[in-house]
Amino acid sequence: MEEKIRKKSLKYSIKDGVAWSVNSGLGNSYIAPYALALNANAAQIGLLTSVPTLVASLSELKAPKLMEKTSRKRIVTTCALLQALFWIPISLVALLFLFCRVDGIIAPTLVILFYTGYLLLGSLSTPAWSSWMGDLVREKERGKFFGNRNMIIGISGILAMLAGGFFLNALSSDKVLFGFVTLFLIAMVARLISWYFLSKQYEPRFEYKDEFYFSFYSFVRKAKDNNFGRFTIYITLMTLVVYFAAPFFSVYMLQELKFSYLNYVIVVLSSSLTHVLFMPMWGKFSDKHGNLLVLKISGYLIPFVPILWLFSTNPVFLVLVEAFSGFAWAGFDLASVNFIYDAVSKQRMGICFAYFWMLNGIGTFVGATLGGLFATYFKVGFISIFLFLFLISGILRLAVSAVMLPHLKEVRKVAPVRPLWYFVGGVIRRRPPLRSH
Repeated sequence: MEEKIRKKSLKYSIKDGVAWSVNSGLGNSYIAPYALALNANAAQIGLLTSVPTLVASLSELKAPKLMEKTSRKRIVTTCALLQALFWIPISLVALLFLFCRVDGIIAPTLVILFYTGYLLLGSLSTPAWSSWMGDLVREKERGKFFGNRNMIIGISGILAMLAGGFFLNALSSDKVLFGFVTLFLIAMVARLISWYFLSKQYEPRFEYKDEFYFSFYSFVRKAKDNNFGRFTIYITLMTLVVYFAAPFFSVYMLQELKFSYLNYVIVVLSSSLTHVLFMPMWGKFSDKHGNLLVLKISGYLIPFVPILWLFSTNPVFLVLVEAFSGFAWAGFDLASVNFIYDAVSKQRMGICFAYFWMLNGIGTFVGATLGGLFATYFKVGFISIFLFLFLISGILRLAVSAVMLPHLKEVRKVAPVRPLWYFVGGVIRRRPPLRSH
């Protein structure tokens, strides 16, 4: 009976994910363009990424204690409901900007403030959700399930974001802020639907015990001496150097290249599309050959993404670059989460996810803040400041992977990958002998 309920809950999880991805595709994806429409500068765009992420990540320190006092399901559903309602004040900023003449400093600051609350609620529930899903999804099916789930919700997010781009592109410049408000209110409804399906999911029995607790200071102090700690350091450093440039791709396209909202969305969605399409492939590969190998492959591909942006401003070329980006990030994103499920016991799953995401939040904050300050106050005469950020980010990504990946170990038994010469040799051996004439 419990197995039947578990499988039904996994179906509800996919439906929750679809609704959540519509919320993200119409909401999160358009926060930066919304701030730019409210006259935000590059430094504010950096803060829009860094400040909410840092505050949200710090809140995860409270997650383990919350799980001690209340159920994981209650934490997740309560946060989802409140998160949906935050789209209302975010939308009201546009009305203040239009009708109360709130200037270009206050309006983006209010967006940063309210978006911080939105992300805080999401992060507060992440460790509980991750622990909950770790109990619902069996170890042998994780790569397949999360690969397929991510593909389905990714397609939903792509369609939502594409619809949003067409909608905004059809509006005149004096009505575009009303367009953003419309998108955010639809995002709110989608998050409410997500909340409904979360409330239908079954939560396996979970007992929090103090004996499995360890402090954040203890985790950081011992991080370099254990495999999961080194993995967390690697992902944190990679996050830092990625977000040194990541918030400014939208600024570069919308302000410097003068892309329309539709062109902007097409470039962004090319990454999302390949991310979705290749996620199941990466999932099957990681189930068989391990998450570490996927991390190594994708970890050495990702550095080339920002560097390729230096070679052309042609939208078609950038679509191809972002398609490559989606392929690489699909493997990296899937393997980095599944590596935690493999490396951490169920009893410590919640607290390890909390510390992991907190350190990632700090990495995001430092990277995006430095990038924003760099883009605002540093001048480069021979190249666009944004392209210079992309170049630095690419070089640092490669350095982080080269230094850290050799120190990580696979945590479960996996099938070895045959080297290329093995397959080439096999083809030669199977080839019929040449006939002499």
